Amino acid sequence: MRIVLAIGLLLCLQVTASAQVLKTDAGAARLKLLLNASHTDSLHKNYQSAIHHFIQYRQLKDSLLNITSQGQIKKLKQLYQTAKKDNEITVREKNIDLLTGQNKLTDINLSQTRAIRTIIFIVALITALLLPIGYLSFRLKKRANARLQEQEKAINQKNEALQQLAAQKDNLLDEKELLIKEIHHRVKNNLQVVISLLNTQSAYLNDPHATSAIRQSQHRMQSISLIHQKLYQSESRALINMREYTHELIQYLRQSFDDAARIHFNIDIADIELDVLKAVPIGLILNEAISNAIKHAFPADGSGRIDIELSCAGDQQLNLSVADNGKGLSPGFNIDLCKSLGINLMTSMCRQLNGQLSVKNKNGVSIAITFAGDTSSFDELSSFDDVFSSTTLS
Repeated sequence: MRIVLAIGLLLCLQVTASAQVLKTDAGAARLKLLLNASHTDSLHKNYQSAIHHFIQYRQLKDSLLNITSQGQIKKLKQLYQTAKKDNEITVREKNIDLLTGQNKLTDINLSQTRAIRTIIFIVALITALLLPIGYLSFRLKKRANARLQEQEKAINQKNEALQQLAAQKDNLLDEKELLIKEIHHRVKNNLQVVISLLNTQSAYLNDPHATSAIRQSQHRMQSISLIHQKLYQSESRALINMREYTHELIQYLRQSFDDAARIHFNIDIADIELDVLKAVPIGLILNEAISNAIKHAFPADGSGRIDIELSCAGDQQLNLSVADNGKGLSPGFNIDLCKSLGINLMTSMCRQLNGQLSVKNKNGVSIAITFAGDTSSFDELSSFDDVFSSTTLS
């Protein structure tokens, strides 16, 4: 647009300048003619005509000057107008650019405003949606906290009750332990009283067989008394260490028999703990087997050896064996036909243990019993009444 206007203005200025030049050239020629005519009239002394031509010359010259001045002024005006139009066009273009920029900024501001409004609307919508959810969550959490507090209170009450029960249980266990300890102590004392009574009774007997029977009963009760003594001294009040018990029983039998001093005892007892249901039958079996070996296995003036062994055989099986290197069993001995109280007692105790009893000659007499190490296959202790009632004196 600027280029088209500038070309049009240049063309107008060129046309105007050409017209002025043409007029100026014609006027100059006429001025020259008038000036020559004035000089010519002055030379011919036609002064009136010379003055007339000179006045015309001056008028024409002034007219040409006015025309030239007006043309220059007009040219300057045209240049001014052109410059002014150019400035206006430049200002307008700047204004247009400014307005365009302002429009762009306005559009950007509008877009940002719309985006902000959209964001505010979305945030407000989300807030409006979250407020009920938050309030509901708060209520649920408050209810849950109240329930938890109630449950915690109930748990605390139960814990206090359990602690009280545990304390009562501990007290009852302590009382039970004391009672059990007292029971074992009283049983041991009662057995000792019975042993003392039998000992006193034997002093008034003249029959050797009756005295021997009473002595055997004393030994049997002593074997049971040792068990209750070990239970009384034990921390568990339920288990007996068979190694310690066997050593004490053999020590007692050594002191009870005069012939025991010439007999060597080879003791191999595993570190096994048994309860009273197993310890009583084993103690009676040991008492019978060792007593019979001391009394009958060796000559009156000879020495001997008795091997006592209690070991684990795997699969919760225990092996108990009492063997001597004495003269052995008499020919034709049959354990099933034997009416001896000692043999019948060992058979009954083996049956009480649900075990297998084996009596054989093996460089002397060997008595072996295999039984289970757990208590699941054992009868109750009360069944000892049936066991003792089924045995008879030989």
